[in-house]
Amino acid sequence: MPTVAIASDFLDAFARVPRAQQKKVREFTEKFKTDPTSSAINYEKIHSVKDPKVRTVRIDQKYRAVVLHPDAGDVYVLVWVDNHDEAMAWAENRSFEINPVTGALQVVSVNQVQEAVQPKTGRGKRAGVLAQFDDELLLSFAVPSVLLPAVRAVQEKEELHALAKHLPAEAAEALIWLAEEMPPDEVRKAVSAQPGKEPVDTTDLAKALDHPDSRRRFVTVHTDDELNAMLDAPLEKWRIFLHPTQEQLVSKNFNGPAKIIGGAGTGKTVVAMHRARHLAKVSCSEPNDRILFTTYTANLAQNVEQNLANLCGDEREGIEIVHLHAWAVRFMKKQGVEFKIATNEELDKFWQDAVITAEDLEFDVGFLKQEWEQVVWANEIEDKADYLKVSRKGRGQTLIRPQRARVWAIFENYLNSLNAQGKHDWLSVIRQTRRFIERKKPALPYRAVIVDEAQDFHAEEWKLIRAISPPGPNGLFLVGDAHQRIYGVKVALRNCGINIQGRSTQLRINYRTTEQIRDWAMALLHGVEIDDLDDQKVSAQGYISRLFGSKPEVIRCPSLQEEQRAIGQRLKELIEQSQLEDICLVARTNKLLRENYQPILKDMGIAHTLLDKNQEGKGVRLATMHRVKGLEFPVMILAGVNAGSIPLKLSSAESDPVARGEHEDRERSLLFVAATRARDMLIVTCWGQPSPFLS
Repeated sequence: MPTVAIASDFLDAFARVPRAQQKKVREFTEKFKTDPTSSAINYEKIHSVKDPKVRTVRIDQKYRAVVLHPDAGDVYVLVWVDNHDEAMAWAENRSFEINPVTGALQVVSVNQVQEAVQPKTGRGKRAGVLAQFDDELLLSFAVPSVLLPAVRAVQEKEELHALAKHLPAEAAEALIWLAEEMPPDEVRKAVSAQPGKEPVDTTDLAKALDHPDSRRRFVTVHTDDELNAMLDAPLEKWRIFLHPTQEQLVSKNFNGPAKIIGGAGTGKTVVAMHRARHLAKVSCSEPNDRILFTTYTANLAQNVEQNLANLCGDEREGIEIVHLHAWAVRFMKKQGVEFKIATNEELDKFWQDAVITAEDLEFDVGFLKQEWEQVVWANEIEDKADYLKVSRKGRGQTLIRPQRARVWAIFENYLNSLNAQGKHDWLSVIRQTRRFIERKKPALPYRAVIVDEAQDFHAEEWKLIRAISPPGPNGLFLVGDAHQRIYGVKVALRNCGINIQGRSTQLRINYRTTEQIRDWAMALLHGVEIDDLDDQKVSAQGYISRLFGSKPEVIRCPSLQEEQRAIGQRLKELIEQSQLEDICLVARTNKLLRENYQPILKDMGIAHTLLDKNQEGKGVRLATMHRVKGLEFPVMILAGVNAGSIPLKLSSAESDPVARGEHEDRERSLLFVAATRARDMLIVTCWGQPSPFLS
């Protein structure tokens, strides 16, 4: 049977075909997949093309498909579709060659590369940014030899990023890392473009398509269902094309718990979803076997559920998706135990009541809450004697023994208030669930547990995850990023009984945002120590974006009214060039969003949807900074980034320098999270005194 493959570029082109014409293109594609050798398909050579393997095929009077098909062999690759003249122009300038060093099939547009590195006037000739590396080394990183002159001409890092979008992805990544002064040996470990041990057959297209770097831009189609799924959502390419590093992690066998870390946009959740799908296929052999996919927030669990429904086939039945708190409540209910969960308002009242009854109060409620969670709960303290002697390492305020005794009395008052009302806080629910599992050892259906948002879980929650996860190989797979820690505090996984040693991987390539947005967002975290989720420092070196665009725009206004006018003007301009649903306007709190910014859209008559528990609706999206976690939009407007709003004033953190520092770090991370939801354009506005983070 002939081999039929589809290029990532073809899906991009198909998505741009007007919907009225897509039906004909789709019908042709389905016939092509069924039998590319059919006499009804007339392959035509283009005499002006750079690559003799390129053919065109007539779809109708207007549209042409571009196909890669050598004179010999039975491999056919759909690479583009467009109007006749545009398809011809695209094909004439493309070359499809098997890299002689790595064996991957690469696509090169020599003209575009040459245009991207046109010499700038007014500057003298000087050494390029990669001058220290010889040709042999650059070629070993999959740089096509025809592009070496263009690569050598690059004199600024910014030019290299502009050039990168015209290079094969594996070569672009390696060159950017080399320019960022990563040692070649480290770059070699981070890329899949490795020189092969055997000579490369540059005519074997079938073998080339199976190369990991080829699979990030070409997919071999085996079934009609696969093809239909691609054409149904041509821009959701995360379902089809994975970076070789991601692909390896999806199917790798780990001898114990495994951890994936990486900055925003590096595809951690994508890897986790593909991992869940893979394990459901290979590990769920019995009808009741399950892979548990759990997260910290209900919103992200909902997003994952929707995406897995699109990604998976029958194996979706073997994946259970639920955020951890909901899992604990549901599990215990099946055991005959039901919890009455106290609301935040009720918990605040219980704390206030506990404080009112205390004698010689020296600490505010915020300090006491943090002491309760970070010392008492984290160390499983259950009586006064243990609290008097437990280490409080990491807490900013020293407590002598008499002070501890008075604090413990307040804790007892708080517990008495909870018990009197028959209520529980979440950490109590989590602990009781975990202890029930440890004591009763019920038979759980899980062959593996996948954890997203790992940076936000409390130590008590990690202990429950450990209890749920099956021991042994592939039992626990977690992904997270300390840059995005907006809920919890630092937790060392090894202190929770989870040993990751030797099974940790860092993803470094941002696929979501432009390099300019990534760079701006990373500057927000200057001075914040980023950990690897196991109490070790982690370096951000090599964290790069493959996309290139305009710098974020920061608009400072003297008053709220001026800011509102500025946002209104930018919205007028944006809706002329973007779909309303591509724009998201974000503020720190719901109150700010509803009072200061939603009225702008109402007054302008712009359709909009306020995101709460779901994303349904039309028009511009409005959301809090917390709500947009896990989402992305082409255009993000971060409004009201003022002093007092971000960081949000928190009286409970004022009396403790450590608590204050942790709060400010979380607020920086929150602004970082919101900024990195932007794909193409980021606009930041403020009025009066800007947030200190903007400086």
